[in-house]
Amino acid sequence: MDQKAASTVLMVFEVLIVLFVVYSYFQIAEKYASSETTNKINLADDIKMMVDALVGTPGDTTAQYPAKVSKYSFVLSSSSVTVFIKGEGEQKKVTRHFFLPEGYKAFGTLEGKESLCLEKEKRRILLRECKVEV
Repeated sequence: MDQKAASTVLMVFEVLIVLFVVYSYFQIAEKYASSETTNKINLADDIKMMVDALVGTPGDTTAQYPAKVSKYSFVLSSSSVTVFIKGEGEQKKVTRHFFLPEGYKAFGTLEGKESLCLEKEKRRILLRECKVEV
């Protein structure tokens, strides 16, 4: 095989390797983006932001999470929110910490319910299932 043919074969091989590596990275990214861990992280971050928004909102109010959450369980305390799927190990739980202003309290649990609401009443924030209005 002459020098030019060997160089062409080597270049084709390098391109194939690069394409394989790029394909592998996209596969990994797609699996991570659609994973339950990512969903739990997004839920926990959203609830944390909802708590922050309620603290900054004057008066009593209720905020409903805009998606179904029946697959997940939630625990809200005055310093954190934890999201998990019932039966999973402790290492798969996702927790986000936050700080409430002095005098505020947050609490509540929710498991296997379609809807999630955060209700602010004075300086209390309660995580609960949304009430059905008729």
